[in-house]
Amino acid sequence: MSAPATRTVPLPPMQRLAAEHLARSLRESVPVTIHGVADAQALLALRAALAQARPAGPRITLTHLVVKAVAQALRLHPQLNATLAGERVTLHGAVHAGIAQALPDGNLVVPVLRDADSLDIDALAVAANELAARAQAGKLRLPDVQGATFTVSNGGAVPSVRWTTPIIPLGQAAILGLGALHEAPVAHDGAVVVRSVLPTSLSFDHRFVNGVPAARFLDEVHQLIAEPQRIRLGAGSQGGTPC
Repeated sequence: MSAPATRTVPLPPMQRLAAEHLARSLRESVPVTIHGVADAQALLALRAALAQARPAGPRITLTHLVVKAVAQALRLHPQLNATLAGERVTLHGAVHAGIAQALPDGNLVVPVLRDADSLDIDALAVAANELAARAQAGKLRLPDVQGATFTVSNGGAVPSVRWTTPIIPLGQAAILGLGALHEAPVAHDGAVVVRSVLPTSLSFDHRFVNGVPAARFLDEVHQLIAEPQRIRLGAGSQGGTPC
């Protein structure tokens, strides 16, 4: 069988724009990536409990719960919820979470979930699901992709991918990459058991975020994933029980 003919094609407009932003980010930032693993067994149980308690409610995914945990952790570590313009750092009061999403044609968009820190889990899921549906339909508007203060990228759709080195969106302090959820032997309560774990990769701009604050933020995210009863799911809620 003969080899396919060689073709040369132009970059699609969306990919060209993304390439310009990513290349500029790499030129201007000082990116460092740290990796970790979160015990996600209890978070999966919480997701199942929420679905069972409210079958008519919005579909809540693992990403939604992680975004909620990230937003809560950013309140405790505001230097990660920041943007840099020139020599001025803006520490944002609200968390506007960019959620990277792959499109059917292979392109990538990052719709922005506004006020992720103050939305209850149902409102967050509804807003995120609506953004995802508009993205799939090619109906995102310019305001839908502007103003993120922190970004989450879930690469877990590819089962063999564990860790990545995600590129920080231009001007933002950091981006959190999620790997594929999988089972692994871990030490738990003094014994080695098989549990569901979630790999994480945090890239941060060392120009205005140092290693220790970044590591403490990632550790806080890991703790919230492992102990999801601490995640504030509802307006004024103090824990992660179904609301």
